[in-house]
Amino acid sequence: MFTMDAAHTVRAHAKLITAELFAHYVMIVKQNTPTLYAKIDALDWATVPITHETLDVGHGRRDKRTIRVLDAPADLGFPAAAQVFLLERYTTRTVRKRPQGSRRYKKVQVRSAVAVLGVTSLSAREAAPEHLAGYARGQWTIENKIHWVRDVTFREDASQVRTPPRVRAMATLRNLVIGLIRQAGHTRIAGTLRKIRNDPPLLLAILDLPQHPETST
Repeated sequence: MFTMDAAHTVRAHAKLITAELFAHYVMIVKQNTPTLYAKIDALDWATVPITHETLDVGHGRRDKRTIRVLDAPADLGFPAAAQVFLLERYTTRTVRKRPQGSRRYKKVQVRSAVAVLGVTSLSAREAAPEHLAGYARGQWTIENKIHWVRDVTFREDASQVRTPPRVRAMATLRNLVIGLIRQAGHTRIAGTLRKIRNDPPLLLAILDLPQHPETST
């Protein structure tokens, strides 16, 4: 079973997974596939009951996640689509802010909401709503670990590289760096990169290369 973000939600990938690999997919749908997004978004979600809900509380944060699921419409036009779903996340964070003109900070609550659409080749008998929610949440975890680091730490969005082959090559290199650092047991990518600047032998350790005697301590 394959999970993937919206960048890979295309007909060719759905056909490959189901017709050639004989597997299933759970795909996130966004506006980069406008026709598919419009058809799913146009469904009467307001009348669809919430079939699974989770609540996570901790570290000054409260996350409520819900999912609504429907059988895929016959005219959806997406390969092997069996179900479509709507995920919603409501977040309440407690933060410290200083009111204008005041020297004192006070705690305030900041609320946000995110809605995400999805499609899957798994039927209702093969995947219940809680399973789909879990698959999608796992994909969000991957995105947070990879894409957020690429965007923020490596400033990918600010890159001047625009030619498609070079864009793919740079993304691969960034993923390689992130993977090597994590494989070496370092969870804080930005902090580790700063340490490498001041401690070059750390790079050799991450790459699992022998250190020159003069660089070892």
